[in-house]
Amino acid sequence: MTILKTLLGSYIPTFFEMHVATRDDDMTINKMSERDVTVLFHEYIHFLQDITTYYGLNNLYVQSEYFHSVVNRIKGNQQFHVPFMIEDNNDNVLLNQIVCKLTVGDYAEQEHYHVYSIDEMEEELIPNPLLKNVKSIVLNFDDDSLRSFGAIAIMESMAYILERLCSPNSYVSSPDYPYRAAELVAQYYDANFGNNLLKVLALCDMSLQNYNPGLCFVNIMEEVKDGKLQFVTPESIYDYFYKRRVKSVYGRVTSWQDSYNKLLDQVDTCLQDYIKGIDSLKSYHEWINHLVDFSRDWRNNDRYFLLKMARKNDLKKNDCWGYAVARIGSPLMVNANNHYFKLPYDGMQEGESVEMYAALKEIYSLFLAGSKPCGLLTWCNGSPESTPNELCNTAPWKKAGETKLCPYAFFWRHWGLTGCEPV
Repeated sequence: MTILKTLLGSYIPTFFEMHVATRDDDMTINKMSERDVTVLFHEYIHFLQDITTYYGLNNLYVQSEYFHSVVNRIKGNQQFHVPFMIEDNNDNVLLNQIVCKLTVGDYAEQEHYHVYSIDEMEEELIPNPLLKNVKSIVLNFDDDSLRSFGAIAIMESMAYILERLCSPNSYVSSPDYPYRAAELVAQYYDANFGNNLLKVLALCDMSLQNYNPGLCFVNIMEEVKDGKLQFVTPESIYDYFYKRRVKSVYGRVTSWQDSYNKLLDQVDTCLQDYIKGIDSLKSYHEWINHLVDFSRDWRNNDRYFLLKMARKNDLKKNDCWGYAVARIGSPLMVNANNHYFKLPYDGMQEGESVEMYAALKEIYSLFLAGSKPCGLLTWCNGSPESTPNELCNTAPWKKAGETKLCPYAFFWRHWGLTGCEPV
């Protein structure tokens, strides 16, 4: 799995898990140091990218379809091999995984980076009725160092721009690639545009409303360079995308909002369907409801929300960030002491199950990478509700036979996998 990271923190997309390298056990925003709250903010932006961009939502959809496919294929088998490789495209899962891999781009850091040329590559896909190929953007550095400019560089560029604008005195300088990649690409085409951080931010945000963000970003910048597009203000970039009509892979002319809202509905269903019919876990569904409502409200009713956030340069008084936290809280947060936290949303009940996606991450690691020990042992050792034992390190799926279920064992039993043994 791809991990979005900075020097002092990281975020695990689709599993809603944020790491902040602080020893402070009070992760209340107003009580944290300026440096720590800046790191937290950077990772929180990645969380927002997960739930309020087409690219992030598509990753959530593809991941859920992978779970669904694997579970259906192994259910009823006494043994199955891990890593579990899907080798056919009967359910489009393999195709979706390939497209995601081709569009995420490179994330290896480089301290100093200068774009000398930009090329386009075409990758042929496995046979399917929708897409024959995917185009990738390749950046060339002066020492022949190549980088595929894709979603991850745009996400990191966007978070780093917001970090610098919203916390100008407390951010830590980061390597040019990937954290300034979008700026550098924009400057390659048009220096005035590339030097305007708010314009680059807006283009990053709207490029992530596309299944291929790197290609979208470069296509727009090429039109800016050729004089076909002129953006007087950062807001005009949003206005352009909101008015634009594009042809979908199905041949329909539609707006990005229509595609976004349909995908959001699909993701809502996918996330809700991980857990069905368990009254004691209603809080799990409540949080998803908050995420979906916030996402839909932002993208349909407040297109300039991110620009408003970016124009406030005191994080602890940033009412846009505060509004987001009040609406949706935070994902699971882990500090350097390996202690777990969650910022509550308004009205959130104490004791809500925040660890369920962490358990999904462990099962995903088993399916995709063959990793058998459960990484939640530290969490469980500190939880009075858990029953850790030797199986956690050897065969956590066997805990599905216990009376009291940990989150990992809960999913294993809930999905009908009791008795299935990975080998």
